[in-house]
Amino acid sequence: MSGWRRTIPAVLVFLVASMPVVYFQLGNLVYTQAAASNLECSGHSERNAPDEFSVDLWNEDIDEAMFEKNDTLAGNLSHLWFDSWDNATIDIPDEEITLAAWVMESEPSRPWVILVHGIRSCKANHEVLIPAAWLHQADFNVVIFDMRDHGNSTIEDGLVSAGQREYRDVIAVWSWLQDEKGANASSIGLYGVSLGAGTAAIAFDVEQDIQAVFLESSYSSMDKILKEELEFAGFPVFLKDAAVFAGKVSSGDNLVKFEPLNAAKNIGSRSMFITQSEEDYRIKLHHSQSLCDAAQANVAEDGHVECWFAPSSIAHTDEGEPGILSHATLMLTQPDAYRDHLTSFFEQSLA
Repeated sequence: MSGWRRTIPAVLVFLVASMPVVYFQLGNLVYTQAAASNLECSGHSERNAPDEFSVDLWNEDIDEAMFEKNDTLAGNLSHLWFDSWDNATIDIPDEEITLAAWVMESEPSRPWVILVHGIRSCKANHEVLIPAAWLHQADFNVVIFDMRDHGNSTIEDGLVSAGQREYRDVIAVWSWLQDEKGANASSIGLYGVSLGAGTAAIAFDVEQDIQAVFLESSYSSMDKILKEELEFAGFPVFLKDAAVFAGKVSSGDNLVKFEPLNAAKNIGSRSMFITQSEEDYRIKLHHSQSLCDAAQANVAEDGHVECWFAPSSIAHTDEGEPGILSHATLMLTQPDAYRDHLTSFFEQSLA
């Protein structure tokens, strides 16, 4: 009996002492899986380049997936292909990070727009190539780049920090345009889609000299998007704090330090455009609605805010099963309206 009395306290001490380790291990499992990048750019870099690109939805042929089932832009994009472009490398100050970029110049005196891709994607995705082409055809200069841990840029740890590190990539490209291309700071705007939109919003908030940002399907709250991402990936939502803790320990990232919503709250006399499909299931519409509400409530009299939400979804086949894609699809289902919103916004917002 006395042996049991000695054993039970020892077991309890062991269990209590091991709880932080178990907590970290669970959080690290969630963090490393949910934050994993796709170093192959989900296949986009193999099929797309500025002079020839198409839309790829879940590896289904675009003519079958969209042109017959849906009235969309994507049947033939040849009118958007670029005749020429330059490859560029951009170093991040004080970091061993080099970004790979495509630069398409129009007129030296015209404004520039930096386009920022989404998670597990790269500069070869149609989600940035299509708006880049529309802007270039409207005589804007454009640059599309791979964020760190994506595409041909430096692979730091193969993990995505939801904009907490990546915003520095955006600011580095913004600074590079001023140093290398002689661009005026007030004549450089940002376009971001999905993760790229949240990242662009953070950069817009941190660097107050950035004058205009166009946000496609952005998240607004790190706390909410982390919970929703865990749910989307099939993890228990209560592990969110454990994942945040693991991110701090493993990579030094504070995943909730910067909030895209603060960009809207601190808009001042600058310009912001917010758009999203009303049917988006990947990032919930409430994120864009919150950004819109905050921007409209805080914009100065000489600032500018536009919000455009509309139904948009595309039928596709996912591993033989019919499905609906609704994330970042407005550019495909309402291309004329999207192009007009995009180009007129930057014409109005950039000096």
